[in-house]
Amino acid sequence: MLSSAVLPDHDLEDEAHLRRLAYADVALSDRDAASVDVEECEFTGADLSGSALTKTTFADCRFQRSDLANLATTSSSLIRCELRGLRTTGLRWTDGTLRDVVFEQCRMDLSAFRFTSFTKVHFVGCNLTQADFTNADLKGARFVDCNLTGAQFAQADMVGTRLHNCVLDGVRSVASMRGAVIDPNDLMALTYALANALGIVIETDADADVTGTE
Repeated sequence: MLSSAVLPDHDLEDEAHLRRLAYADVALSDRDAASVDVEECEFTGADLSGSALTKTTFADCRFQRSDLANLATTSSSLIRCELRGLRTTGLRWTDGTLRDVVFEQCRMDLSAFRFTSFTKVHFVGCNLTQADFTNADLKGARFVDCNLTGAQFAQADMVGTRLHNCVLDGVRSVASMRGAVIDPNDLMALTYALANALGIVIETDADADVTGTE
């Protein structure tokens, strides 16, 4: 049984230890805190948008229908967490750790996970348009039914990363996807991205006919 979170007693503040609390429709936006430990908590309809968290750990937590837009974390962790139906546009999770995490039906466009490691992390039905995974360790990540249009994978480690039924139009630094396991149905969009990265011009018969008559 979770206790109801009450502010300011259960706010996100430096060195706070928050355990077994239910944050229902609680406003936690624009906070600036470090070394926060959050365990076995539920966030339903909560607003954490625009907050900045450093060396913060969320363990065994559930997030539902909450707003994490423009949340910025540094050296922070998500461990055994479920995040469903969230708005996380512009989320920045930098130099962090994600382990045993599920993101489902989340709006994650323009999010960034630079230098972050992923272990047993599943993205399901998420909008990851223009997401940034630069230098991320994605070996333990799985993407299912996700939109990765324009996503950046520069210097990412993707050996064993699995992608199934994803939109891959315009993905960047496609060479970093070496070792990833991709569904055959996703291959066509990736082929165009590879051709573009290698400077290959894809020409149709109609294009060839026009060129030949010039």
